[in-house]
Amino acid sequence: MENSRPKPTVLVVDDVPTVRESLAIALEDAGFEVASAGNGREALDLLGQREFDVLVTDMWMPEMDGLRLLKEIRGTRPKMRVFGVTGGGPRLTIETMSSLAEVWGAERVFLKPFDDDELIAAILAPRPAKGA
Repeated sequence: MENSRPKPTVLVVDDVPTVRESLAIALEDAGFEVASAGNGREALDLLGQREFDVLVTDMWMPEMDGLRLLKEIRGTRPKMRVFGVTGGGPRLTIETMSSLAEVWGAERVFLKPFDDDELIAAILAPRPAKGA
C-alpha cells in the first residue's frame, strides 16, 4: 500500500535561518520528513544520530561549509542522495564550487535564488545512473 511507506527523510543544512526554514516548509509540504542544521558540524552531529535519505546543503557556511561536509560523508553514506545550493562565496567562483560539489558526490547544485519546486522535482526523480 503506497500510503504505508515511510516519508523520505531530508536533512537541510544552511546557515541562513530564513532559507533553512523556507526549504524545510517546502519539503514538508511535498511530503518529506525534514530535519535541519545551521552548518556542516551540526549536520554531522545529526547524521551521527540517524539516517537520512537526502541531504540538501548550502555550500558556503561558517564553521564547516558544504564542500567539507560532502568530503566528510563521502563513502560512509553511499545511498544518501546529495544536492547543493549556493549563492556564491568568498573563495571560489560559483562554477568552481558547483564542480567540486559534484566531484564530491552532489547530484546537482542549485544556484540561489532557485525555485523550490525544481529542487523537489530533482529529489523525487530517480537517481541518475553513474556516468550519465
